[in-house]
Amino acid sequence: MKRTMMALTMLLSAAPLAHAQSASSKEVTLHGCVIAGEAPGTYAMTRVVETPGASGTAVMPEIAHGRRVLFWLKNDDNVKRHIGRMVEVRGTFDGLKESEIEMKAGRQRDGGLVVEFEGPGPDVKVPNAQVGAAIGTAGRTEPEKDDIKTYLAIVDVKQVRVISGTCK
Repeated sequence: MKRTMMALTMLLSAAPLAHAQSASSKEVTLHGCVIAGEAPGTYAMTRVVETPGASGTAVMPEIAHGRRVLFWLKNDDNVKRHIGRMVEVRGTFDGLKESEIEMKAGRQRDGGLVVEFEGPGPDVKVPNAQVGAAIGTAGRTEPEKDDIKTYLAIVDVKQVRVISGTCK
């Protein structure tokens, strides 16, 4: 299946990161609001929270502790059908990859910047106004300057369920 998205705007450094045993194939449950990306078929999730697994631990390997980590979802067709809704995504952790976040000039009427997330599929672009506070790009005014290093936690989506009809 296509890899068209990422569940973004989640700084794991703000979530509890207990020590993880072997992280591969561990179950992950995320809650977040699905927002449309700039390009058709892309989206992002804001206000993302990882729910600890049955053992009460997060799945991130030790290298990710204290670093900016975003979730990148694959096999995500059911997620992108829920733009504007709060969803629960269940899947399995499928590895960690280095990546970066770039700021680009946007097409918004107010001239705002667009955040571009690079991943193992089409890059995802969303308005900085919607994600900047969560990923550390709020207040930036210059595009194409000082890319932000990050890790992508790849999650293979197994189940999606709507938990609220709106993101409010």
